[in-house]
Amino acid sequence: MIYYKRCHITAITLSLYIVSSLKYVRDQASPEVKTDKPREKIVRVDRIWDKKTRTFRYVKAVKPKKEKFGRYVITVARGISLQGVSDGNYLVEIRGKHVCKALSDIYENVDSISFTENKIELDTKELKILFHARDDLREQLKEAAASKISSEEEIFELSALLEFIQQHFSREFYELSELPAGQITFDLLWTLCSPHAMLLGSDDLGQDRVLRTEFVDSDGLNIGFIRSEYATIRIQQFQGTTALADLPAAPLHLHHSYETIKVDLISRGERILNLHGRRLQEYKGIALGPRDEEGNRIKFNSHGRVMLDPKIFAQVLPNNDHVPTIRNTLRRENVTDEHRLMMNPVVYGFSLGDKMWGSFAVAHLKAVDWDDQVINALVLPQDQKDFVRALVRTHGLSGIKAFDDFVRDKGKGLIGLLAGPPGVGKTLTAEAVAEIARRPLYTLSSGELGETSESVQKKLNEVLEITEAWGAVLLLDEADVFMAKRDDANLKRNAITSIFLRQIEYYHGIMLLTTNRMDSIDGAFQSRLHFCFEYTELSVASREKIFCSFIEKIKGTEGIVVDVSDEDVRELSKFPLNGRQIKNVMSISQAIALEKKEDLTVHIIHLAQKFTNTSIG
Repeated sequence: MIYYKRCHITAITLSLYIVSSLKYVRDQASPEVKTDKPREKIVRVDRIWDKKTRTFRYVKAVKPKKEKFGRYVITVARGISLQGVSDGNYLVEIRGKHVCKALSDIYENVDSISFTENKIELDTKELKILFHARDDLREQLKEAAASKISSEEEIFELSALLEFIQQHFSREFYELSELPAGQITFDLLWTLCSPHAMLLGSDDLGQDRVLRTEFVDSDGLNIGFIRSEYATIRIQQFQGTTALADLPAAPLHLHHSYETIKVDLISRGERILNLHGRRLQEYKGIALGPRDEEGNRIKFNSHGRVMLDPKIFAQVLPNNDHVPTIRNTLRRENVTDEHRLMMNPVVYGFSLGDKMWGSFAVAHLKAVDWDDQVINALVLPQDQKDFVRALVRTHGLSGIKAFDDFVRDKGKGLIGLLAGPPGVGKTLTAEAVAEIARRPLYTLSSGELGETSESVQKKLNEVLEITEAWGAVLLLDEADVFMAKRDDANLKRNAITSIFLRQIEYYHGIMLLTTNRMDSIDGAFQSRLHFCFEYTELSVASREKIFCSFIEKIKGTEGIVVDVSDEDVRELSKFPLNGRQIKNVMSISQAIALEKKEDLTVHIIHLAQKFTNTSIG
C-alpha cells in the first residue's frame, strides 16, 4: 500500500519515501471484460465481509462476480461494517487499457508505483495518487480530444477518471480554493507532495536542498540515488493556516524565485560533480562532525584545508552515517540537469587542521591557493632552501594515487629529520615542503599514536595508508619517543622503536620528523634519513626577519594600518623570543588594533605582551 505518513495527534511526517509498494491485483483469466452492454463511467456498490466465506461480497447478489461491473471504467466499493454502517473505507477498481497506460506514464519514474495494463485497484489511502495525477490526466485528455488518431474509448476512460477525482476530492478542492495565496492548512499538507514532487528545503548547514523520493549523492566511487533521514521532513502540527515559505520544505515550483533558484542549483550540482572522488580544497565555515550522546550532529568551525575523500572516510570509520549508500548508480555522461538539481550540497572528507572527519558545505569550499613564497619566511641559509625545493620537486609525486594502487618498495620514501628547540621553524619547514609539493600536510603528534606497541602499529598503519593514498606530506611532531635509543632495560620502548623503524623503511611518501632531543635518537635511524636539518636558537637578525614578515602580512589586512618603524623592529628583536612567541604576540597585537580601531604601533605590541608568557621590556 502507498501512503504518506500522517498525523499522530501532535505531528505530521511528510515522507518523500513511498513507504511501501503499491500492490495491484492482475486479472489473469480475463484482462479485459467483454460485454454487449454499452460502457458506463462509474458505479457505486457496497462491499460486505462474509464471515462464512471470509471474503468480501457485493450486495444484491448471493455470489456476485466482479465481472458484473466490467462495463464500468471505475467501480467504487464502499466498505460496510458488521453493524451495517460505512467504515469510511473504499476500494476503487479502475478498468481500461487507456486510463491504466495514462497512470503508468505519469508515474513512470516513481519506483514504488506500477500498474497492470488493464486493471488497477486502489484503497482509500492509495487514492491520493489520483489527486496528484489530475493535471497530467487533463493534459492527456486535451491531447486525445485534439488528436485524429485517439479513440472515443480513450477519451471516455480519461474523462471518467477525471470526473471521479473531482467527485472524490471535492471537499479538498473547495478548501484549497478558499485558502489565501501562498497559505496551507495542516490537513491539506499532503496535497503539496505528489510522489515525484521536488521539495525545496535546507540541510543542517543552512544550504538549499532539493528532495524528491531520493536525492543524488556520491560515495567517492559512484554517483547515484540514495535515501536517508534527509529525505524525511517533519512538520509540527499547527492550527489554522501557515505560509508555504515558513514550512521546512515546500514544492520547488511554487517558490517565487523558482527559475533563479533552479539555475543556481543546477550550476552548483555541476560543481559538486567536479568534486567527485578525491580532492583537496580550502574550507571556511561550519561543518558537521560525529553525533553526540543525544544523537545530534556536532557542529565545528573549520578553517583551513580539507581532503574530500568519502572512500577513505568509509574505510577508516565503517560505521559512520555520513557517507551514503548509493543505489541506481549513474554514469557521468547520463547525469541530467534534474539530477544536478537534486545533488546533495554536502561533501565528505577530513579537516586537516581540526583532525576530524565530517560533512562540509559545498558553498564554503574553494580551490587551494598555494603559497610558493612561504619557504622564503624560513630562517635558513639559501642553499638549504634550494636543497629542500629541489629534493621535493624531484621526488616524483606527480599525482595523488588511488588507494589500492601503491606498492611499498623499500626505501622509496623521502624521510627528513628536523631537529631543534621550539619555535625555530621546524613546522614552518614542513608547511613549505607541502606547498612546494602541492600536497596536503597531515600532522600527527606522538600522543595520537598511543603508548603500547600494538596501538602505535595500528594507528601508524592507518595514517601511513591514508597519507600514501593522498600523496600527503606527513609531519610526525615530537617523534622522540619513537626514535629513542634501544637498550636492554626498556623492552617496551624498544618494541615501539623497532616498529617505527620498519614502517618508515617501507614508506614511499614524504615524511618529516621533528625532535628537540637529537642526542637521544637511535643510531639505526641515520641510514633511513634522506636529510637532517638542525635548527639553533634564533639570532637577533633572525628575529628581526620574522617580525618584518608578520608586519608585512598584517599590512595586507583590510581595516588596519601598521605604524611600526625599522627602529621599533630592531628594538623588539633584541628580546629572546622564538618564532612561535613572535607569532602569538603579533596575532594579539592585530586583534587589539582591530578592536580599538587604532593603528598597530609598538605600544600595542608591548600591550599584547601582557597576554603572553614573553617579556618584551
